[in-house]
Formats: sequence, structure tokens, C-alpha cells
Amino acid sequence: MNPDSLPQGDELPWYRYPFLWLAILLPATSVVGGLTLLYIAIVNADTPVVDEWYKEGRGINRSVEQERLAARLGVRLELAQVGAGVQARLTSEAAIPMPDTLSVSLRHPTLADRDVTLQLKHLEGPLYRGDGTLPQDGRRKATVTAAGDHWRLYQTVMAQGDNVVLGEKQTP
Repeated sequence: MNPDSLPQGDELPWYRYPFLWLAILLPATSVVGGLTLLYIAIVNADTPVVDEWYKEGRGINRSVEQERLAARLGVRLELAQVGAGVQARLTSEAAIPMPDTLSVSLRHPTLADRDVTLQLKHLEGPLYRGDGTLPQDGRRKATVTAAGDHWRLYQTVMAQGDNVVLGEKQTP
């Protein structure tokens, strides 16, 4: 054995140096913190409000044409809460056949559990009736489609009280 290769009295093994552990601790803490945040982000991921967003995105062009047709026809729908159900009055500036059913969707901008979907059945003349309740307050994205998907009303409405009106001209 060579006497120069033997450890001297003041030399410590590598794991006995406190500054070395400090140098290892800082990056290790960053890695553990990053993995923790990744776990939290994956577990608490937001779900899209519309589950079939791709299909809805493809149908935008078709929807725009349906909305333009409703605007040209001057379609207007007045919804009112009557007892335990909803009564609606469908009017138009042009003579249109009254569809058998109307589908009304009042979607909350951020909370899916506050969405309201109504199926209205034709009674007589311009009157429709369906089960459900209208939202009492707040902004909603309203969509009305007729059976056969010929025209469509789509606009943002403010639900106030027991009445909601769709199809009126929007003031800029």
C-alpha cells in the first residue's frame, strides 16, 4: 500500500459534508413539489362544459345558417313560468308552419349543474307547453331548435323573474 493513497486524519467521507446535502436537497425539493403539482392538476382537471365539443364545432357553419334563417323569418319565443310548467308563445314575422315540438336549452356560462333543458309540445296556434322550471336569475346562453332543425334561435339572455324572451332585436 502506498501511504499517499490512505485517507488523512481531517478528510471525511462525502456523505459527512453538510453543504453537499444542502446542494442535493434543493433540487430534490423542486422535483417533489413539481410531481405533487402535476398530481393535483391531473386529479382536479376541469371538464369541458360540452362533452361532444368536436361535433359541436363541426356544426357551427350549419348553425349559423339556421340562425340567419330564424332572423330572416323574425322568429321570436316568449317563455313564461306557469305553475309547475313552462308555457311558450312562438311568433314570426313570416308565415311558418308551427313545429310539433321545440327544444329549449338555457345553459349557464360556467356551471353545468345550473343548465335547464325543456321539451315544449305544441298545443294550439302559437302556444307550447312543457314541464320544468325557468332559471330565476342570471345570464344564460339560450338555444331554441324546432323539430326538423330548419331554424334555430341562439342568443345570450338575462333570466329575470318568470319570463324569458328570445329572438328580439339586440341593441348594440
